[in-house]
Amino acid sequence: MRLLFSVLLACLAVCSCRQGDSNQLKVDVRKALKSPVSSQDLYSKADVIPLHYPGETSLGQEGRVVMDVATDRFFLLDKEKDEILVFDWNGSFLTSLKSDGPIIDFYVYQDQLLEVLTEKAILEYVIEDCSLSEVYMIQDNDITLKCLGRVNDDTISIIGFQSGDAYDCGYNIGKKRFSSVARPGPDYLTTHSYTPASEVQNSRFFRCDDSVYSFQSHSGEIYGYTKDDFIWPAFVFDFGGCDLSVTNVQKTTDRIYLAFELEGADHVLVYNLDRKGYKAVRQTKEGAAFPLGVIYDGINYYCCPSSHLGRYLPSEQGSEKDGLVIIRYSI
Repeated sequence: MRLLFSVLLACLAVCSCRQGDSNQLKVDVRKALKSPVSSQDLYSKADVIPLHYPGETSLGQEGRVVMDVATDRFFLLDKEKDEILVFDWNGSFLTSLKSDGPIIDFYVYQDQLLEVLTEKAILEYVIEDCSLSEVYMIQDNDITLKCLGRVNDDTISIIGFQSGDAYDCGYNIGKKRFSSVARPGPDYLTTHSYTPASEVQNSRFFRCDDSVYSFQSHSGEIYGYTKDDFIWPAFVFDFGGCDLSVTNVQKTTDRIYLAFELEGADHVLVYNLDRKGYKAVRQTKEGAAFPLGVIYDGINYYCCPSSHLGRYLPSEQGSEKDGLVIIRYSI
């Protein structure tokens, strides 16, 4: 029961922290979008890594590629085939990790393990040789699972939803136990209402400086996960009533990168935590979009079809052949 009890205490802590504004970041999105942003304000250089995949894939043709990055590996999810494609940092194809059922999400833990979430189990692979090391069965669960992130050696956190409410779940590895609890809403202490499922429709876990985070899709709340199974609102964005949809969040030591959709267009917000300043961009002065992928060790890695290169790097010529590339932005 320890994991479930910790999650319940964490939920109460979340509600209590919301009452203050020490972690609230106020942003005037529309005003920020009126200020031109140069590519040089976003990254120092960008280069392209072609991925040499011997087969066919439709990755990137209909939306953002689900990916993660390890020390010398790229992992890309092919949802149509329910397999994860593995490449080295030179773009050479290494192998594919397949599942009998749909792959929901995956997560790199300490550059050593790859945790793969399916409906009924978590599959654990050793990154060095891509061998399957463990299978953690998820039993007695009727929650729709969305994403996972491993917090420590004994806990894997999972986000899901059921009956219109968002849920925080966890798998205790030592006890081989799955637990879940509905996520409280911002006024839970007075109304006992829960966070709507729409807040986790785009949620995914991300890492920075050995810390683990996740985000909500509309409120702008970024949750931090402690080593002892507590969850707290690390950063709370106030968008001034602007109705946007957050699609991705990444972090460096001093900046938060937040990708969002507004009025049918994709944008990226860059918030400097030290200066309490920010900029937002749809297109740079040079006429290119700045896509947010996975930030690893000061590099923003973004995967797309080679035919889309011209959208992000005007100096690059898109290829008619729909091979995959990874753009590497030094930020």
